[in-house]
Amino acid sequence: MDEMARLRRFRAEAPDPDPARLASARRRLQQRLDSHQPRRRNAGWWLTSLATAAAVSVVAFLCALPLRSAGAPADPATPVPQAHRWVYQEVRWDTWDCASGASTSGFSEVGPFDLGPAAPRCRAEPARQVRRDKWVRYDGGALAMPAGPSGRPGDVDVWEGRYQGGWQMLPPDASDRLVADLPADRAAALRMIRSRSVPDQLVGAGRSTAAQRDFSKIVELMAGASDIADGKAALLRDLVAGLAGATAPVRVTDGAGRPALALGMDGYARDYSDERNALQVLLDPDTFAYRGVRYVAGVDYRVGGGSSGGPFVREGTVVATATRLRTEVVDTSGTRP
Repeated sequence: MDEMARLRRFRAEAPDPDPARLASARRRLQQRLDSHQPRRRNAGWWLTSLATAAAVSVVAFLCALPLRSAGAPADPATPVPQAHRWVYQEVRWDTWDCASGASTSGFSEVGPFDLGPAAPRCRAEPARQVRRDKWVRYDGGALAMPAGPSGRPGDVDVWEGRYQGGWQMLPPDASDRLVADLPADRAAALRMIRSRSVPDQLVGAGRSTAAQRDFSKIVELMAGASDIADGKAALLRDLVAGLAGATAPVRVTDGAGRPALALGMDGYARDYSDERNALQVLLDPDTFAYRGVRYVAGVDYRVGGGSSGGPFVREGTVVATATRLRTEVVDTSGTRP
């Protein structure tokens, strides 16, 4: 086994170093140096100083390494993507044959969805499925989408800086860290998600219950992480199922024809223009891996309003499904695995 990997696992839960923790060691080093200031600095003084500095550096390095309790099993090291890499998301959208709007969170397909009348028609039947490619920089500092239909790696538009919709949820690096840090205790895990998630800035957030806001944050975490181990995926599924008002899982198929579990919240939808369709998360029935989201009419309504002539939507009707076909970490925007 690589000695450095063994040393890191030996110190797995130690906190990261910070200036305050290292300051005392630096002061002791400086005092030692100040007390050895002969007019002629001989080789012995140089070796003493070098040894002292090396000792302090080793202490600081060991403090920075993660610490694991002696009885805990050592998990294989999982490479963490570098900040400049990209998370590729391939999503298939299946909707009604109407104009539609999805106020997604920038870093995923999660967000409110609504239908609207469009010339020359809006029909209560499936539209042609649409596939969307997206690349999110791992640190959340940029977003890229295809600039045209060519499919060439370089044919992308890149928005540098914090993309305007992305701030509503955590970027991939923060999502991955949060998932990795979640404790096994459900109550503690939910408190951690609340404290480290981005506050919801949507207009309708104030009309939601605490449990409904928790549901949104958990789904955003599922959608935003680049990878979730089976154990943590099961924990997140349990958190959703344990929320007040959570609906019983329903066995469905996603847009790719794969079996899935659909979980949602009672009362999630309200009779406002962009809140009539309730969000449900789709999970793999065996591993509970994230498979996407779907939107179900939470109330009876007519698309575009009563006088628009749009089709009538009955409560419980699935009006859209966003299926996550692939999530991969790649080196550059525009790269499709």
